[in-house]
Amino acid sequence: MTSTCVECGNSVQNLYTQYSKDNIRLTTCDRCNKFADKYIEHDFIIIFIDMLLHKPQVYRHLLFNRITEQDGVEPHVFRFAILLILFEVYIKWFRLERYYTVYDASFIQQPLHYQYLYILTLCIFEFIAFHCSVNMLVRWYLRNQTKRIRYNYVSMALIISSFGKMLLILMVIWDYKQLEYSWLVNIIVLASNTEALSVYLNIPYFQTLLIVSFGILCRVCSQFLFLYFTYFNDHPEGLSSYLTKTRWVSI
Repeated sequence: MTSTCVECGNSVQNLYTQYSKDNIRLTTCDRCNKFADKYIEHDFIIIFIDMLLHKPQVYRHLLFNRITEQDGVEPHVFRFAILLILFEVYIKWFRLERYYTVYDASFIQQPLHYQYLYILTLCIFEFIAFHCSVNMLVRWYLRNQTKRIRYNYVSMALIISSFGKMLLILMVIWDYKQLEYSWLVNIIVLASNTEALSVYLNIPYFQTLLIVSFGILCRVCSQFLFLYFTYFNDHPEGLSSYLTKTRWVSI
């Protein structure tokens, strides 16, 4: 399998030449005359900072050079996806328990295991709806192109670039009701999702933004459908009350 230059996207035969255990020489790209993958010698903290800065080079490194070619989801990415889902469960539970019991106290009165399993099922349902809708739209958008697209890499690009959700841990440290940082974190995640998907699919940012936005819309619709059929259908108090109660389920 050929590797990819993180600077220009050109294919290269190898990323470095190893002369001894601690002596390597990075390969120079024939097209741009820069190091094909400078991140080989960089620490994780540098990679993380570049991910925060939405640099396309770091996503080329992660998607094309770090992850080996495979049909499924890379084990480390899969574990990170589980971590994101569990973290989302905690965030939703935290919001519900701390701020929105005034709108509806019946749910919080349920046993703890029921609350956790219910919110976990909701988060998994949202996750599946988002990834399936994005992959479906990507398949439709590229239907006339001959380029081979690995749709598992589309999902891995979205998972890796959703690292920004972990920044919501700030709401536990400070008073989240006053700071209201969740919308800013959502914008960061949207931008990083757009960057990563644009890098992998090699399509313009605007089209990628529309694809990701469609996935977010489907995820929001799945939230309302799940809550309507599993919870609010048993508590018919009108549309305004329904919309008020769903405020704790944020994007």
